[in-house]
Parts: sequence; structure tokens; C-alpha cells
Amino acid sequence: MKKLILLIFTSVFVLGCIDFSGGGSGLDKIKIISEEKSPNGKFIATSFSCSGGGAAGYFYFNVSLRKAGEKLDQRDGLLGKYKTWNAFSDIKVKWIDDKTLEVSCKQTDSPDYRENNAVKVESKHGIKIHYKVK
Repeated sequence: MKKLILLIFTSVFVLGCIDFSGGGSGLDKIKIISEEKSPNGKFIATSFSCSGGGAAGYFYFNVSLRKAGEKLDQRDGLLGKYKTWNAFSDIKVKWIDDKTLEVSCKQTDSPDYRENNAVKVESKHGIKIHYKVK
């Protein structure tokens, strides 16, 4: 009887850890638009687009700042509160120096996007990030 209870508990636990939704960031399609190494080569700024989400779907642009050698994480973008919203476009990155990155972009000005667009990462890995909205 104890073995049966343990087997049922283990089965429920394992099944509870599986994502049956078929979605998830592992299935995203990422397209690198531009990538710029910092002058000292320690960091990479990447402008990219991302799509996924199955039938409901999403498509968005964002920018990533990561250490050289690290994999791009499409959910760790610098722009926006909600990372999968298509609120930004025409994103360009330019290194000013080893400690300063400039990001220029267009953004959706709809009132529905105010809260989302107000969130922009100001600093990451000790790099100051300046934004220019076109």
C-alpha cells in the first residue's frame, strides 16, 4: 500500500512539473537585427526581434545587454515592463565608450502603452544606458 501511495505521489509530482501548454520561451524564433561589442569586448548589445506563443502568438522587438560569451535571453530585454509587448521598433545600439551604451528606438505612444514604455533599464553590468526615442 505504501508503495502504491508513493508511486501515485511521484507520478502526480512529475506530471505537475511538465509544461503541457506547448508554449514557452524555448520555442521562440529570434532574429538578430544588429549586434555591437563594447570597445573593450567585454559586453555585447543586441537588437533583435522575437516571435512565438503558438495560436495566440506574439511578436516584438527589444535590445539585450549581456557579457561576451553569454547566450542571448530574449526575456531579459532592456525595454518595457512586459517583455512580449510589441511596443518598440527601429532599435539601434551604439557604444559611446566602455561604460556607456546608447539605445535609440521608436515606441508606441498609445495610452495603453504608457506604463509599459516607462520601464527602461538604466544600468546593467555597470554600463549606463542612455535612451533616445525617435
